[in-house]
Amino acid sequence: MNGHMNARPYFDVFYEAGDLACRDLGLGMSYLEEGHSVFTGDFHITYVREVRAGGSLTVATRVLDLDARRFVFHQEMIDDRDGALAATAEQLQLNVGVASRKVEPFRPEVFERLQKVQRSPDAGPPRNVGRAASLMVRAPAR
Repeated sequence: MNGHMNARPYFDVFYEAGDLACRDLGLGMSYLEEGHSVFTGDFHITYVREVRAGGSLTVATRVLDLDARRFVFHQEMIDDRDGALAATAEQLQLNVGVASRKVEPFRPEVFERLQKVQRSPDAGPPRNVGRAASLMVRAPAR
């Protein structure tokens, strides 16, 4: 409508990239057929710059952090026109038993696979990690 990509397509692009990363990690249909799934517990996007409608994008998805029952994807959306960072996203994924509908520990081989691809803490924090929306009221200057 206004010549740029609106909020919903950003979500869709990040969600699809996260879904593909889950499948690559063995957390797709076969995982579901074994009685497990990952549910999204949190998802937030930081918009860095405008993306024009119809533009070509690349999304890099990394496992940022994990514990026995959860992991966090950090994603960077790159505008292919000039290689600039357009947006980032973080997704908290929960390992859920399909029958129990409760969060449960990953099977050992799944946890090991996630550990192997986890971003090294030595690499430093990625861009825009841990950001939250805020309209913090600041005290007036004295």
